[in-house]
Amino acid sequence: MKFYFKVISSIVFVLLGNNPVNAQNTSSKRDNVDNKMFWFQGVIIGKICPKWTYHLDLEYRRQADPEHGYKMGDKVGPDKEGVFKNPYQYAIRPFIHYQPNEHIRFSLSPLTWFGSYTFPVNGKTYYTPEFRWSPQVTFYKTFGRLQIHQRYRLEFRYFGKRTEDTNLPDPTGPASSYDFADQGRHTRLRVLLRAVIPLNSKKIEKGTHYIMTSEELMFKFGKYVDNANIFDQSRFYLVYGYKFHQEMRFEIGYLNQVAFRLNNGYGQLPGNNVDLNNNLFVSYIIDDFTSFFKKENKEEIPDAK
Repeated sequence: MKFYFKVISSIVFVLLGNNPVNAQNTSSKRDNVDNKMFWFQGVIIGKICPKWTYHLDLEYRRQADPEHGYKMGDKVGPDKEGVFKNPYQYAIRPFIHYQPNEHIRFSLSPLTWFGSYTFPVNGKTYYTPEFRWSPQVTFYKTFGRLQIHQRYRLEFRYFGKRTEDTNLPDPTGPASSYDFADQGRHTRLRVLLRAVIPLNSKKIEKGTHYIMTSEELMFKFGKYVDNANIFDQSRFYLVYGYKFHQEMRFEIGYLNQVAFRLNNGYGQLPGNNVDLNNNLFVSYIIDDFTSFFKKENKEEIPDAK
C-alpha cells in the first residue's frame, strides 16, 4: 500500500515541479470562473464470465450561468443557481474489465464519445466533439470495512473543431464540428484515490448505506500541450450511496472540479482562467445487468400418479 502512495506522490511532485502553474508565461491576467452544475452518471455493469465484465457509462451534464465570462465585456445570463439551465456535456463510455484476483483489475475503453457545450457568452454557445480510448488499471485493498481503490487511467483524446451551435441542445452538435486536426490530439493521465465505507454492514450488499470519497488529479501531455497546461484539473467527490436492490445502487453528493484553462489552444475554452465548478452529482448503478436475464432454476416436481 505504501508503494502505491509513493507512486502517486512522486507523479504529483515531478509534474507540479515542472511548472504546470507557477512557471507559466501568460499573455493576460488569470481569473477564476465560478459555476454550478448538475452531473448525472448511469452505470451498467454485466458479467461475461468469472474474471471478465463489461461496463457502460452514460453521462449527462448541465450547467447554470457562471458568475462572469472569460474576458472583460463578456455577457452571461443571470441564473446562477439553475444547474439544469444550459447543456454542458453528454458521453457514452464503454469498458471491458479483466480481474484476475480481488486486488487488481485491468480495463480498456475501446472508444468513448463526448459532446461538450460552452456556457452562453454574448448569446453564443460553442460545441466540441471528442473521441478517446483508454487503458486503465485499478488496485484494491480492504482494511476492515474500509475499501481503498487506486485507479490509473491513460486517455488518448481526439478533439473536433470548436463550432458555434445554434441548434441547442442536440447531443451530437453541428456537422461542421466533426473536423479533427492534429492540434486537437493529446494524452491525459488520470490518477484517482477512492475510499468507500459501508455504514451498516461489513460490505456493500442489499440494504447497505455507504459513504464514498475520492480525489483525482489529471495531467495532459502531447506535442501541442504547453507547459502551463500539463496540470489539467482536479476532482474531489463526497457522496452518499444506498444499495436498494440486490443489483442496483443510487448515489448522490458533491463534486468539486478545478479545471485549468491557461493559454488555451485548439479545441479548448478561450482565455487564461481557472474554472471552479461546484456540482450536484447523481449516479444510478446496475451492478450486474446480465442477472436480469438469467432464468431461475426451479426443481421439477414429478406428476402425481
